[in-house]
Amino acid sequence: MKRAILMPVLAIATTMASVNAFADADAQYRAGADFARQVQGQGESSLKNFNPSASIPNYTASPGEKKYYGGVTATGDGALKADGTTGWTTNEATKAVTDSFVNNPKEPISPDAPFIKASQDVQSRADTIIGKTGQTQCEAQNISRSEFTNYTCERDLLVEQACTRTASITGHYENTTVTRTYTVPNSEFSYTYDGNKTVNFRFRAPATGTVLSASVAVHFNDRNMLYDFSWWGLNVSSVKGRDNGWTLPGAAGAALTAGQYSPQGAMLNKNCLSGRQSRCQEYARKTLSWMQGGSEAWMTATLTMQVTDKKWVPDVVWNESCPFSKSEGTLKKTECIEPGSTKTVVVDGVSYPVTQACWKYKDTYMTQAADNGTCKTYMNNPACTLASRTCAFTAEDGSGCLHEYATYSCETRTSGQVMICGGDTFCLDGDCERAQNGKNNDFAPVVSALAALAAAGKDVAAINSVNVRAFTGSAKFCKKFAAGFSSCCKDGGWGQDVGLARCSSEEKALGKAKENKLTVSIGEFCSKKVLGVCLEKKRSYCQFDSKLAQIVQQQGRNGQLHIGFGKASSPDCRGITQTELQQINFEALDFSNFFDDLQKNKKIPDNDTLTKRVREEIAAQLKNKQ
Repeated sequence: MKRAILMPVLAIATTMASVNAFADADAQYRAGADFARQVQGQGESSLKNFNPSASIPNYTASPGEKKYYGGVTATGDGALKADGTTGWTTNEATKAVTDSFVNNPKEPISPDAPFIKASQDVQSRADTIIGKTGQTQCEAQNISRSEFTNYTCERDLLVEQACTRTASITGHYENTTVTRTYTVPNSEFSYTYDGNKTVNFRFRAPATGTVLSASVAVHFNDRNMLYDFSWWGLNVSSVKGRDNGWTLPGAAGAALTAGQYSPQGAMLNKNCLSGRQSRCQEYARKTLSWMQGGSEAWMTATLTMQVTDKKWVPDVVWNESCPFSKSEGTLKKTECIEPGSTKTVVVDGVSYPVTQACWKYKDTYMTQAADNGTCKTYMNNPACTLASRTCAFTAEDGSGCLHEYATYSCETRTSGQVMICGGDTFCLDGDCERAQNGKNNDFAPVVSALAALAAAGKDVAAINSVNVRAFTGSAKFCKKFAAGFSSCCKDGGWGQDVGLARCSSEEKALGKAKENKLTVSIGEFCSKKVLGVCLEKKRSYCQFDSKLAQIVQQQGRNGQLHIGFGKASSPDCRGITQTELQQINFEALDFSNFFDDLQKNKKIPDNDTLTKRVREEIAAQLKNKQ
């Protein structure tokens, strides 16, 4: 009975608890919804109305650092260097660093140091060691050690270069024989009087050639003129009262020369009255005057001649332009880059149509590279041998490797002198320790590696621990024109080639970056095609802000971790992740490019100076102990 009563009670209690739980959840929801409505839009409003000057201390839209950028055509960084020098000499921290090294007292060396104890032991046994007396025999020996360091570099292996063949229309004249008809006017005739009754005449030939036929026409205003006419096989008398004209039978076959005189003809006057010869002489003189005047009387000759003429014949001449010797390359392909058509030229007022299947060809050759890039130093060093090579990118058709990353193993030998006395070995010079143990304590690689690690800590692309990136770069591109003459991908010589005027300021800035060894080559790709023919190529790079970034990216990311930089058309210039950074062996990186700049900008003590200072301190300690 008790059990039967208990069960309904438990059920009622459970139901009431559930109702209370739902009531509490509903109340919490309403409270949350009310709060959401209160803050709705506040975030967007805060962003829109954000005033950096009010929120960020010392914010300015025109920072003083703007003066350090002089544009891509700037020739130097004088402002930055000047401010850097001033900062170095005036900053309290740098003063403290300088004073600590130059002016502060030398750090004392403990007389109980192990190397001091060893030196004292050698000193106490000097006679035995040098004189080889006693039971312990000592012998001086030279020891040496070889160290091998790998250096990564890049260079062109093959270069695609193009020659162009362009057709142009020229021409030449050829001799040809033609038949032409000439009319010789009265003005071209020369008249003379023989002093009696005859007027002689001749004309200047209008052309050089052979006469096929000829005729003459004579006119007198005085219709009463009578005369005998003889010329070129013709002997006739005129007919009074009209103009007279005759064919010249003896002219056919005659050879004439332009400008020279024809054979001579004669007009014998017959206007005599009652046998008065003086009357004929008078009319002969009138005939001379009338003919010379050309208004009262005149004569014309018509000649049909076979002459030699010059005919213009069009020619098509091909002009080739090549920036290299074709004998040093291999022809890959020939493409038409200016399709065929009909062009018209006008010479001497005559139009000549000329048709060609193609007016311009592009011949692509694969040639050996003339530039060894950053590998030149190692290639010229007899102590360096090629350890490995990886093709960076190939030609688009896969015909050959254009650019490669190479790893050179370079040997450095260190030697020193030791004194072996029984089972003990004593160093006699400063190089002995390195020759024995292989430890490189040079200042240059140590400070370079430390600088790289410090720079990695500053280059953060995301404010979280997951997406941290170090040494982030940016993708850059430059044009390589099809003909190969005006490449905007030159590594140097900007401003010396007039063809580079077509290059953009970004390409010129990239050229300076390559000169400063801030880039890594990615590849080449066709950026402009017309009718399937590549008219323009581009080369892509990853450009970094510092030599440290370039060194770590190229030698560490690519050389050690074998992580590529993407495709030529879409380079991957991302930063190195924290995990990847930890996997890079910084001791194996070549920081020579960075350290050279470091030495140029600031005087840093070399290894010999540091060694000399240690020796001086040891000597001082020994002297004080005596």
